[in-house]
Amino acid sequence: MLFLALNIVLLSGFGLFLKHAKDNQQRLNPIGFVNYLVAFFISIWVLSQEQDYEFSKLTFVLGISNGVTYAAGFELFTLGIQLSGIVVTAALVRLSIVVPILVSMLFWKEIPNLWQAIGLLLTFVAIPLLSQREKEPTYKFTPDKPDVPQGLGFAIAAIILIVTGISRLTMKAFNEMCPIDEKSLYMSLLFGVATLIYLGICLYQKTWPNWWEVFYGTLIGICNVAGSWALLIALDKVSALIAFPMSSSGGVLFTMFVGMVFLRERLGRLPLIGALLAIVALIFVNLKP
Repeated sequence: MLFLALNIVLLSGFGLFLKHAKDNQQRLNPIGFVNYLVAFFISIWVLSQEQDYEFSKLTFVLGISNGVTYAAGFELFTLGIQLSGIVVTAALVRLSIVVPILVSMLFWKEIPNLWQAIGLLLTFVAIPLLSQREKEPTYKFTPDKPDVPQGLGFAIAAIILIVTGISRLTMKAFNEMCPIDEKSLYMSLLFGVATLIYLGICLYQKTWPNWWEVFYGTLIGICNVAGSWALLIALDKVSALIAFPMSSSGGVLFTMFVGMVFLRERLGRLPLIGALLAIVALIFVNLKP
């Protein structure tokens, strides 16, 4: 549970730094490039400390495919913010936990008990309520893709949910199907592929990070790689039925706590109800029969 709690804190840090960067009119694509580059360098350093370099083909396949979904998910997140707003987009990312949970139940026979089933249902009710707390900021800069038709909003929303869900499912599949000591190569491949994709995006758009975007990208990259490592280790210890709901709803609760205590944010009635439901859900998913 220690690594799951660490994932929750780092996941919240990722979102808070990214939101702060956007509120300060920074461009998200250059930040995404720096984020993945920093995460890749950290992963390569960890890999270089290991002695045994024999790895399975499946680790290569899953690592590369997860890198593609990570990069696609980040790009879709920035597009979703422009089309549907940060509130709806963030809620979709959190609700994507349904994909690895359903597959875990079908293929890896991780069947929830009665209390965990109730907790899962409460989680899916709580996350949309929690997402109502944020107000859409007014941005002064021109979006990276200003000509995207508004009618694509629903399609992009569905793709965000599916791609983010597949990304989490790929990580779960690695834990189930690959040797446990191949995490370093897996993470290096994941962030290496994502870095190459975002390098291509920045070259195509001819946008390079300024010093503030390097600063934000570095912070987000550290949160990204450390949070991903923490989740992989947590999945060794607990089932996806517990890990993913706790990661998503716990991350929202932690972010809410930071907003209330340090940013003096006030919560409405619906977010408070969502917070209570999330707390009850976190308790239920940890109950044994």
